[in-house]
Amino acid sequence: MNMLRKRGFLIFILYVFFLSVMGSVPGYSDTEDLSWYESEARKAIEAKNYESAVTLLKRAEKKYPKANKLNLLLADLYYDKRLFKLAMEEYEKAEKKGDESYYTLNQIARTLGKLNRDADSISYFKKILKIYPDSIETYDDLGWMYFKTHQLKEGEKIILKALTLFGDNRALDMTMGTIYSGLYNFEKAKEYYLKSIKSAAADKDDYFASIAYYNLSLLEHNFYHFNSALKYTNESIRMADRAPGHLSRGELYEAQENFTGAMQEYREALAMDKTPLSKINIAILYQKAGRLELARRYIEDVLSTKDLSWMFYYGTDLERHFKDIHEILADSYDGLVNLELEKPVVGLSARIKSLFLAVKYRVLAYYHRVKFRTYSISVGKAYLAEKDYLDAYWEFYKANEKYPSVALKYLFLAKDIETKITPHSEAYYLQEEGKIKKSPVLLARSIGEFDSYWEREGIVESLRLMIPFLKGRKNTSLRRERINELFSLNPGALRQYGFGLPLEVGFRFSGSVSNTNRRERLLVRLLKRSGSEVTVKSGMEGYRYRLFIQWGASGDVLVRLIDNKKLNIVHEKRFTIKKGRLKSECADVISRTIQLIYKVM
Repeated sequence: MNMLRKRGFLIFILYVFFLSVMGSVPGYSDTEDLSWYESEARKAIEAKNYESAVTLLKRAEKKYPKANKLNLLLADLYYDKRLFKLAMEEYEKAEKKGDESYYTLNQIARTLGKLNRDADSISYFKKILKIYPDSIETYDDLGWMYFKTHQLKEGEKIILKALTLFGDNRALDMTMGTIYSGLYNFEKAKEYYLKSIKSAAADKDDYFASIAYYNLSLLEHNFYHFNSALKYTNESIRMADRAPGHLSRGELYEAQENFTGAMQEYREALAMDKTPLSKINIAILYQKAGRLELARRYIEDVLSTKDLSWMFYYGTDLERHFKDIHEILADSYDGLVNLELEKPVVGLSARIKSLFLAVKYRVLAYYHRVKFRTYSISVGKAYLAEKDYLDAYWEFYKANEKYPSVALKYLFLAKDIETKITPHSEAYYLQEEGKIKKSPVLLARSIGEFDSYWEREGIVESLRLMIPFLKGRKNTSLRRERINELFSLNPGALRQYGFGLPLEVGFRFSGSVSNTNRRERLLVRLLKRSGSEVTVKSGMEGYRYRLFIQWGASGDVLVRLIDNKKLNIVHEKRFTIKKGRLKSECADVISRTIQLIYKVM
């Protein structure tokens, strides 16, 4: 929301407050009846003269305190302007005046949902069904809220009851599919999704079909059926060009380490998205690509968002939302620590500045990691209360990664359940076990289990986890090979985890460049500081990439990275450095070289 709109909403709220304090507003006589106020308020709303509408309705309420329709009209105005707390106050006033119409109670239930008061929302939907037992929409809404709050068995019961009472209904079928997806019942979930799609197709309801295809694509993705997931995602977008379809397709590309394709999808989603989900996906992608400052900015923007009403329509809640945000921030700040510690700077003041920033980022990473673990425990308890043991054990595992024995206990409990449902998940459990046990062997096994086309993301994760465990002289060559593999898949993953590409280097200086030997030593030292092993000898084991730097007399520099294995140029760039102190010039060259080598997008 831009500042102009924020200011407009603020003025609107302050104006309402002013009216409530000051009472009647001059300019209106006391002779108008209730219908006149209602009619004039509606005209003002239609003309977007919201302040005038509020003025009329507040004055009318004082004159006709028992008239609930005034509260409803004002509540609807607030609701449409996304002022849900104010809307809730007015809807409750109408209810207290004896209004138990379906519309009023339904609006109360939905407003409570938008305020993330999920338990209260469920109570109202249940109340509606007692008074209006023939409301299919309320059965559907209640089933959805049960899904949203992990009460999947209750959700299954209420939707099955509705289907028994009313027969086939595509909205109920889609909600049923979503509930079975949450219960990890693939066959049942797919059956109901396809039923809802078939019904939508018969009525040419493309928008509904788009939503159902999207949900079906998520189901296929969750069960590692990647080709089917992409097929249904494409169908979703074909039916209606909506943000969720692009997010889903972007996530599939992201799993392939196709950062360009994923970002294109996320950007398309962002252009039409009214939720922060596109920004979250963009932040995650930037973090994986090593663009940590951009990742931090995007996710902190999401964290500062006050309007969380979008969650009503999505299968998440406040705690799961904030858990995910704090994990992204913790990972980003951890990466920023390594970037500062390995920054190729010269001079005492520059080093002190980097060390100061590294300490700052370390503290922030710790803070967000603690928040993440706290939310993980809370979310795990919520799952456990509803006997969703798989998700509960997984959350308890994530919360206790610092404590290996406790972490492994919950990891194995989750593994025992999930691998029976989806055998392919074994690869991810091998990865997690290898991480906790610090076992390169288990991590290597996990790499062998991943799909080399669809799950490059998993391979990258196992590689980056494995590299720190390859210690000692006997593992030197293997460590270099693993870093080379990681670089070939995702160059942005190296420096944020404290790795540098092993480099065979060569230099060429024009005849008029002074202090060439010293320049060469400084360049090598700065490359080593940035995390790289460096050699000037050719043919050394594990040095797959050769970095060539040519330095001209006028400050023109050519940087070329060559793959010795494939015999091709990976990167090449010319640039001009500013003349200055020798150390500063060398730092500038290596800083630009690093940006070139590790840039993903």
